Amino acid sequence: MTTGELGRRSTAEAALRGRSLRGLRAIVTGASSGLGVETTRVLAKAGADVILACRDVAAGNRAAAGLRQELGQGAGGLEVHALDLADLLSVRSFAAAMRGRGTPLDLLINNAGIMATPRGLTVQGHELQIGTNHLGHFLLTALLRPMLEAAPEARVVTLASGLHVRGRGERMLDTLRDDPGYVRRKYVRFDAYGDAKLANVLFARALAQRLPTNVTTFSLHPGVIATGLSRGMGPLGAVFRFVGRPFMKSVAQGAATTIFAATAPELRSHSGAYLSDCAVAQASADGRDDALAQTLWDVSERLVA
Repeated sequence: MTTGELGRRSTAEAALRGRSLRGLRAIVTGASSGLGVETTRVLAKAGADVILACRDVAAGNRAAAGLRQELGQGAGGLEVHALDLADLLSVRSFAAAMRGRGTPLDLLINNAGIMATPRGLTVQGHELQIGTNHLGHFLLTALLRPMLEAAPEARVVTLASGLHVRGRGERMLDTLRDDPGYVRRKYVRFDAYGDAKLANVLFARALAQRLPTNVTTFSLHPGVIATGLSRGMGPLGAVFRFVGRPFMKSVAQGAATTIFAATAPELRSHSGAYLSDCAVAQASADGRDDALAQTLWDVSERLVA
């Protein structure tokens, strides 16, 4: 599959390739900063009505206010709603409010995430990184699925990471099923992050097998970007940004593959694919394991029930 002039240094606006999104409805999780704001900006500039789903509502309101001032009249509408992916009750509350509108949903952008955090647990007792990055989005997508299926053509885009290659299927399942608090294993921040991102890749792969033909789904690596994701790592984040600086993209470039995944017509026949640099890419061996994807799906369903 070719993507013309798009590539590693393309911006999100370039990835849109002039398409109008007027009349479409989108939800972007983690839309109060970084890639979420840029994704929201490009979608709204093209005419989509966007709901910013944010853990920090005040930050979301500030982001929305800035975007309204920048974009002016003619842009799509912006709304801010509370969503804490580390609390499944918050996910259920948000999804109930969205479904109560009785409208279709054209784009679900599972953008929010945390990276290499200290050991911790979600409200329901799941390991913090996989609980936030995977289980929260897993439940959110499941609850919003009727809205997606009601749209003429809908897409689910989940941000993973190239570091999913560090994930290991057996360790990932062990964390979900048996040892969420890392009581009997050593907690390694980037291993746990890799496992969570592997779960994102496998989730998109498994979801594609369960959707009707009018809904497609993708996972993606946005690139290495100096956003709040790494700043949330404290001193370790400063080291990460210093070491990774030669390889880093701007925020506008980092959001490009998200916009490509959400809008590119040539992706319709590639549902479940892993993307990078505005193109279909190859995930790790574990990321292509359909049996592992099925097991993860079954385990995740039990955990969010």
